[in-house]
Amino acid sequence: MVRRSFLAAPALLLAGVLAMKFGWKGNDDLGWGLALPLWTVAHLLYAVGYLAFGLVLCSLWSRARKAASGPLDRSGVGIVSVVGGAGLVAMLGQMVIDLVVGFRAPDRAGMSAISKSIHDIPGFGLFYGFVPALSFVAATLLIAFLAVHRRIPVWPAAVFAVGSFCIGTGATALMVGGGLALCAALPALAPHVESVNRATAAV
Repeated sequence: MVRRSFLAAPALLLAGVLAMKFGWKGNDDLGWGLALPLWTVAHLLYAVGYLAFGLVLCSLWSRARKAASGPLDRSGVGIVSVVGGAGLVAMLGQMVIDLVVGFRAPDRAGMSAISKSIHDIPGFGLFYGFVPALSFVAATLLIAFLAVHRRIPVWPAAVFAVGSFCIGTGATALMVGGGLALCAALPALAPHVESVNRATAAV
């Protein structure tokens, strides 16, 4: 399950980006009968991808906690992981909100009004903006921590960091490139994470 999450998470998130950026946003003239399924499929891909990414975060937290050399390190790992979990919850909440908006809207034009009414609810702004990005920030820090402690190779850690930054820009070309980078980096990390988990279980 853990190994599959390292493979599935980046692939599903990249598929979501492609569906959203080139299906939904790139075709304003599509009828609602096609536009709504594209919106829905893109967000379902995102949601399942982020659920898989949650398993990745849990695995990274477990590995980093074992690599920690003292209470200060363990506290830092714990705080970063909690922040990452909060970002993940916010992102999943965003997907649910967007799906609800899509199903309630009669057409593209109607989405804006419904979305604004939801965003005006106090506290709902946390599901957008910087907070959801914290999941990638936390994963980057945990992977960097593992690389510094020589528990994983440096190259996938560097590729993941660059990919996460590219995704965070929101620019279509960079997001696609970032998604491809994650597709290369995370599978390369999976065997290392699982091998340590198996060794720990044996002990």
